[in-house]
Formats: sequence, C-alpha cells, structure tokens
Amino acid sequence: MTWREMSVEELIALKKVALIDVRSPCEYSVENIPGAVNVPLFTDHEREMIGTIYATEGELVARRRALRILGPKISDLVEEIVQHRQSGAPLVIHCWRGGLRSESVASCLSIIGVDSWRLTGGYKAWRRHVVADFEAEVFQFEALVLDGLTGSGKTELLQALEDAGEPVLDLEALAGHRGSVFGALGLGAQPTQKNFEAKLWNKLRSFKSKYLFIEAESRKVGNLRVPDFLYKRIQEGKRILVEGSLSVRARRILGEYASGGDSGPDSQVLSDAMAALALIKDRISGEKVKVIMEMVERGDFQNAVQILLTDYYDPLYRRNMDRPALLTVNSDKREECLKQLLKLAGELN
Repeated sequence: MTWREMSVEELIALKKVALIDVRSPCEYSVENIPGAVNVPLFTDHEREMIGTIYATEGELVARRRALRILGPKISDLVEEIVQHRQSGAPLVIHCWRGGLRSESVASCLSIIGVDSWRLTGGYKAWRRHVVADFEAEVFQFEALVLDGLTGSGKTELLQALEDAGEPVLDLEALAGHRGSVFGALGLGAQPTQKNFEAKLWNKLRSFKSKYLFIEAESRKVGNLRVPDFLYKRIQEGKRILVEGSLSVRARRILGEYASGGDSGPDSQVLSDAMAALALIKDRISGEKVKVIMEMVERGDFQNAVQILLTDYYDPLYRRNMDRPALLTVNSDKREECLKQLLKLAGELN
C-alpha cells in the first residue's frame, strides 16, 4: 500500500473520514478542521526549537535535528494514528500546508502497510476554502430572525425548535458567549475567530432546508466577529419579535446566566458580574449602579436584574428593533409561542 494525495474538495465530499492533524498542540488549538484528531509529531517546545535552528543554522541542520527528535517516538505516534482508523473511513493526514510533517507520517504508514491520504495543501488549503465559501455566499437560506429584549427567551426557543427538528443556527452556542457585556458569565473561554468560523461553516453545510432560525445578533458575539454575509442575512431576514414580561425575563436571566435561580449566582459568577457592571457605569447613572450593588449584596438578585434590564439593556436593544415583524410571539407562554413558530416553519416548507 502507498499514500496518495486528497484535495480539500474531495475531503469535504466524504461522508466519513478519520482526519489526523499532526501539527503541534499550539497550532491545533488556535485553528483546526472540525472533527480532526491531534496527534502531534512535535511538542510546542520542539517545534519552536526546530524553527529557531532553521532560522539560524539552515534547513539541513533543522531537518537533521527534527529527525533525531522524531526517531525514538515515531513507532508510538504511528500506533496512535492507526488506532483512530474507522471502518469505511479514509485515513487522511494533514499538517499546516501539506509539507514534510504530513508526508513523513503518510510514508511511515505506507511502510507498515496502512493505506492513507495526505491532504493537499494541508490546513491552509482548507482554510482558504472556508473563506472563499463565505465570500461567495454559497450557503443559500432565508433567515427567520428571533429578535427581542434581553431575557425574552430567544435562546430557549432556538433550542426547542432544534429539538423539534427545525434548522437552527445558534451563534451564541458556537461562539461560547451570550453576546453582551455580561455574556461570558459562567462560561469558559471563547474559541478563536478561525475555530468559530470553522464550526460555523461546518454547521451551515449541514442545513438542507431553504430557511433557518437564528437569533438577531450584532456584528460581534463577545470578541468574535460574525462573517459579513451572515450579518447581512440577519439584517435582511424575516423578523420574529419575541416579547416577555419584565419579571419572567429577569428570572430567566438569573437561571441562564447564574444557574442559581432564586438563590442567586455562585461566588465566581457574582465576582465576574460585579466586574462587568463596572464596565457600564458610564451608560447608567452612578446612583443606579450603587442601588444595584446594594441589592446584590443583600441577595435581592431579581430586582437587581430588573433594574439592569429597564435602565441598560432595554434602551440599548430598542435602538435596533424598529424593523416591522412578520410575527410577534410571547415567550411567557412558551408552548403557545413554540406552536406559532412551528406553524410558520410549516408554511415555509
């Protein structure tokens, strides 16, 4: 057996693949192809050292050092890669740009009789394909945009719609952020911009319908930028206004952001919330900030959230809510609201 080249287009067309990324852990964490498994040839330190030698002593010396590092561990690396093989799934190896790292691994697999492919152009070629698809707007769908004030339950409705089998693009889930100054509370670090776009591209590819449900988002979700074509699609989509009472919205936020319900947030979330509150002190009066802090200190989280809604979030969101709505629903009556949205989807099919 021998290894062969596989283009990005051929990779994308596969329904099943065992994709192995042999770059260093640092490279993989910053940007990777969804579904790829990282089996690094070199550690981050080893890669940095080889790069330094290449720059200071030349390519030949760097290659010889790389070989000395790789030699003792190549058997274990190949064994680990072989364990990731799947029945009926081509074994595809890639590195940054389809160079020596992926070629050396594919060659070793060939020596022991394991059939494999090398991704031509590596991750770099795959990334170019993603960017080209976004720029060409190849994903054709009509956006059904859930719009509404903070806490109106848009995310809950998206989850319920997805559970019902409807096409849903949850940008906040992909971005690991709820899209506001308090949007990171209780969540981990956001993905990198390139990994966010990779997950977005992969999700868009899965849709077969002519429409999808999406939440109204600004140009950025946390620190991540929404691709221009998608932001434009959101702005031009059919708007569905989601309304809800102030008290229910506040309770929903306490449950979603703090996961504490009436008992309030845990100490870390509370600390992060107070830090975020300091960031908006120029947008609401100092007196209101003081009142909110006093409420939080005595555990009156419900009323603290309601003031944040009426004095900060609601005025901010209402500035961008002047487009006419195709449909208006009330999320206080969740089941009725969901029925209305499913009825709309049925009419579009």
